[in-house]
Amino acid sequence: MSEDITLEDYKKAYREVEIEEGRRSFLAHLITYVLVNTMLIVINLMFSPNKLWFFYPLIGWGIGVLTHYLYGVRWIEKILEKKEAMAEYRAKSLKKNQKS
Repeated sequence: MSEDITLEDYKKAYREVEIEEGRRSFLAHLITYVLVNTMLIVINLMFSPNKLWFFYPLIGWGIGVLTHYLYGVRWIEKILEKKEAMAEYRAKSLKKNQKS
């Protein structure tokens, strides 16, 4: 007893997978950022407390984490909508060209 999957079901499931994957990927990036930068702060304060350099990688990598959040979590639905619209347009174009 098999049930047919509609295109809308597929699109909804695909969106959910992409959103979940984006959040999981961002969380892994954030955890790594916190752990590594904590270690860098400790190393800096232990071995060269007179020259504070830890904030350079903190800020640089922080920009990367922020960008990952924006594109992988915050704006992911708009990005997926745009990709779906492009795919639909391309599919219609291919179908139109096949009829000609």
